[in-house]
Amino acid sequence: MSALTADVHRQHSVHQPQFLPLPVKGGARIYLNALTCTDANGFAVRASDTAGLRFQGVAWKPFDNTNGSDGTLGDTFNGFGATRYVEVDSQGEWEFPFTGATPKPGDNAFAVDDNTVATATTNSILVGKFTRPGRPGKWFVDVDRR
Repeated sequence: MSALTADVHRQHSVHQPQFLPLPVKGGARIYLNALTCTDANGFAVRASDTAGLRFQGVAWKPFDNTNGSDGTLGDTFNGFGATRYVEVDSQGEWEFPFTGATPKPGDNAFAVDDNTVATATTNSILVGKFTRPGRPGKWFVDVDRR
């Protein structure tokens, strides 16, 4: 698969979401249900196999900061008050396309891009653990098992 170019709906297990509010990096656009990381400065960016990124969760809402600066604030209609952040869910079992070797339950899942995971990548940005097969070409990943 390839990186997202639009919002996507994803299969996931029923779970109690654990939302993390994250300020978004200037120039970044995060799509609905995208794998989301933070850079070295703590700003939310789309997941990729890039050194220094740290996986945070799956974007619960999309956020477009393509014309904004670092830490630009967004939606005020949420439980986090007047500060504006992208919200990511840091828990649950989510279905993602995978590339490379077919995973086995318990294998580590690493980010390839904001839509795809693999059992091995160059920079090993850990997303979680593979749990079970999903639809063809997809596996479920438990993102709170890191």
